Amino acid sequence: MRFIPTAARPYVVRFGQTGVVAATALLAMAAAPLGAVGAPPPADDLSVPAPPPVTAVARPAGPVTRKIVFEAPLKGYRINSPFGLRKLSIEAKARAHKGVDIAAPKGTGVYATAEGQVVRAGYQAGGYGNFIEVKHPNGMSSLYGHLSRIDVHTGKVVAAGERIGLVGSTGYSTGPHLHFEVRRDGIQVNPAKVVGQSFNVKTRMPDLPPPDHDEFVM
Repeated sequence: MRFIPTAARPYVVRFGQTGVVAATALLAMAAAPLGAVGAPPPADDLSVPAPPPVTAVARPAGPVTRKIVFEAPLKGYRINSPFGLRKLSIEAKARAHKGVDIAAPKGTGVYATAEGQVVRAGYQAGGYGNFIEVKHPNGMSSLYGHLSRIDVHTGKVVAAGERIGLVGSTGYSTGPHLHFEVRRDGIQVNPAKVVGQSFNVKTRMPDLPPPDHDEFVM
């Protein structure tokens, strides 16, 4: 300060103090954490929240169907006495004929019109004679009368077209023929309108073991 003119000394002191203050400020800024000086505010969390777990419950499938076809019970022979009102030569008046008659030689094979189970097989004197009744999956049943021989028994499961007996003339009959009936809900319907027709029936699915769990989480 000795070599500085007296008039300039106040200015030198003032600038010296200012420099000390500035240096102190710079040191303070350098020592402060980086995030503390001018750090922007934290951004909002825009991540998508995790979806809740999806629970899948196993449910039974709907019914599976297939077709069955009613076939003629005799191969190569035609109906000679149709369904409906008729009068036989040995009868005094006409009466309802609740089936169809198919003339064929004694011993001709008789075949199941469709798959099913035999619900009756036996003999009816003064009526069907030797007869068989088969229940089919569509709820209908078929009856075969005046047989000379029965080849199945009650409870037997038969396939469509399987031979079940032989043509005969037992019971109330005027000669060898097959009396053939089709019944719906126990009531006879015209077999000629059923043979050749197809029907949807439910398919029986195999029994499967129960699952370990009724539901699973995906």
